[in-house]
Amino acid sequence: MKRASLLRVYLLVAISGTAMAMLWTLSTSTWATAQTLLFYAALIAIAAWVRVDDEASGFEAAVAFAAILVLHDPAVALVSVFAGTAAYLIVRDSKRGTFRFETLYDAAQLALSYYVVAGLYASAVARNAPLMAKLSGYVLLVVGYLVAHIAFVAIRQGLAGNADAIDVRRILITQGRMLLLMSPVVAVEVLSYSAYGKLGFVLAFLPVLLVAYSMRNETNAVRQNAELTRRNRELSILTESASQILTAEGDQETLRRMVALLGRLAKLKACAIVTWGVNPDIPATVYRHGFCDPTDQDILAWVESAGFAESAPSRAFVFHNDQRRFPLSEGNAIQVLIGIQTAEVIYGILVYETEDPSILKSGSMNLLTLLVNQAGVSLQDQLLRREMVEKTTQLEAQAATKSLILEVANGLIGSFDVDAMLTRIALAIAKALGFEIVVFALYDAKREEFTRRAHAGLDDVWEEMKKKPVSAAEIKPFFAEEFRVSNSYFVSHKALQQSEHGLFVKHDDEDQNRRPDEWHENDLLIVPLLSADETMGYLSVRDPQDRRVPNTETVQTLEIFALQAVTALRSARQYEEIRRLTFIDGLTSAYNHRYFQEALAKEVHRHARSGHEFALAMLDIDNFKRINDTFGHPVGDEILKGLVDELMTNARDTDVVSRYGGEEFAIIFAGTPALSSHDAANRMRELVAKREFAIASAGRTLRVTVSIGVAVYPHDGATTTDLVARADAALYFAKKNGKNQVAMAGELPVESASA
Repeated sequence: MKRASLLRVYLLVAISGTAMAMLWTLSTSTWATAQTLLFYAALIAIAAWVRVDDEASGFEAAVAFAAILVLHDPAVALVSVFAGTAAYLIVRDSKRGTFRFETLYDAAQLALSYYVVAGLYASAVARNAPLMAKLSGYVLLVVGYLVAHIAFVAIRQGLAGNADAIDVRRILITQGRMLLLMSPVVAVEVLSYSAYGKLGFVLAFLPVLLVAYSMRNETNAVRQNAELTRRNRELSILTESASQILTAEGDQETLRRMVALLGRLAKLKACAIVTWGVNPDIPATVYRHGFCDPTDQDILAWVESAGFAESAPSRAFVFHNDQRRFPLSEGNAIQVLIGIQTAEVIYGILVYETEDPSILKSGSMNLLTLLVNQAGVSLQDQLLRREMVEKTTQLEAQAATKSLILEVANGLIGSFDVDAMLTRIALAIAKALGFEIVVFALYDAKREEFTRRAHAGLDDVWEEMKKKPVSAAEIKPFFAEEFRVSNSYFVSHKALQQSEHGLFVKHDDEDQNRRPDEWHENDLLIVPLLSADETMGYLSVRDPQDRRVPNTETVQTLEIFALQAVTALRSARQYEEIRRLTFIDGLTSAYNHRYFQEALAKEVHRHARSGHEFALAMLDIDNFKRINDTFGHPVGDEILKGLVDELMTNARDTDVVSRYGGEEFAIIFAGTPALSSHDAANRMRELVAKREFAIASAGRTLRVTVSIGVAVYPHDGATTTDLVARADAALYFAKKNGKNQVAMAGELPVESASA
């Protein structure tokens, strides 16, 4: 049988048993005895009526104990206490418009307690016993009543499952104090009854009414003072709430102040607050106060299962003791559950536990609701202020970016140095959009690779990085729809593999706590540089300062900078083409002598800054005069054109092929050290020797050879004049010593070097 059913059966048995015993006693008693019993019942009803409050009893002892001593009959205790107390309680409940089944049990329990000790007294003390024996019996009555009362309370609470809630000490103090107070009255009542009968008993009972009246007034005064104190405290809290909660800075401080005020309203036992803000990607935060036992994970799991983020209670819900939805502390407590929210947004949930019953008063509950609502308003206000600051900052950043874009555009006007222009744009991107690393790489279609040309943020490693081109096979797979953002491509670190040159790295250990929009150190954002259908290169950025994956707006701003780069590249190409046509030899497609001198001077200046080497090769067609004399000058011109075509086809983009004069040509091998310069020149010699020059006018093909002299900067000369002189000397040595060969200026005999 369930505990609730057992309790109901127990209550029913106690009530019905007591009622039947009372009716049987009255029915078997004489009319005079019945009148006496009802007389005492009426006095007990009056004693119950003058009790200080509904929870306190004890005035009935003045009647019950005196009646037991006078009549020496346990029946008087059973009938008078049950009838008198039940009559009062029924009338009281009827006035309140409520009736509780437990009301009759309260009367039955009280009657049974007196009945048990009355029976013990009657069996232990004779009716005509001496005074000392009756005094000892009275002590037995008092002690026995306390024991019986506690026993009945324990039985009821045990069946209700609240055995731990019995406060024995409190019962002994309150009941014992009342019984001791009533003991002199009992003595006077017994003596007055002996002398004057029932009238004397009533007269002796009158002081009880006076005492009750005084105690009730005192209790009411204490209650009024306590209520006044409570209301003053609530008024103080209400006054302070506006200045404290609404002026707090930060969510945590707002909630801390709210909990502090709630603690003044009703002493805190435990408290848990869960906030989740308005961004679903931001995890919920748990704030704990007092003796809060559950872990953060337990609290979050319960809040999620309850669905408070979607629908939190707008008014306070109260739960008592074992009925608490999610207990935060051990033992009994009153739990208040309410959402921290405004009409627009739910910011969190408050679970507050206290042992102070004053929290249940309507004024306290209304104030609690007000404090929580003020916290919601404060959180909303702070959110709006943060959004306003963020929006203002965003607008200022956008204005600064637009200004910087315009500044870069103006700065690019009249500039045709590709590396300088791209570097200017890279620095502008780093400044405007907050990327720590910016790289521009240009596409070499012949070699199918990207060469890094400009950067921002890679000063320490740039010289090494720009020497290592990136294969198109590594980059172009990322230009796929799965990575597309606007017209660019965001490549997550999860999609990257280790490249040959260490460009990409994939970690095996993934951070499970990483936020969805958090930038990983190996994420990559690539913006292709496109001109019509031609891929001119790409712009890549990494490591944003805010550690967030760029949004579409940022990507589109990057694309504006990329478009500036494309425009600058096209302008530089056009300029170079115009300039090239200005400096092209009239017969061949090689640069003329003027361009050669400028290019050589530029290479000397550039390599002087870097400290690197480069090579100058002077080459001359062997026996060219014989060709002109034999086949005529038109054939000689065809040979010159074919020779330049062979040289330029096999030269690098950075190499400069120039016609120095007549059948003599010059090649500047940029960035080529001494160890490689001989091989570079000899490769050209071999290619020329293998070529068959078609002579349409003669209906045949011819082969020619060249002699080449090579001088290396700065070993063979630190000026343009010295380099040309040393290369010419090496060329002269090559022709003089057999032709169709390469001679290095640094290896010439002393007499040849000084010639």
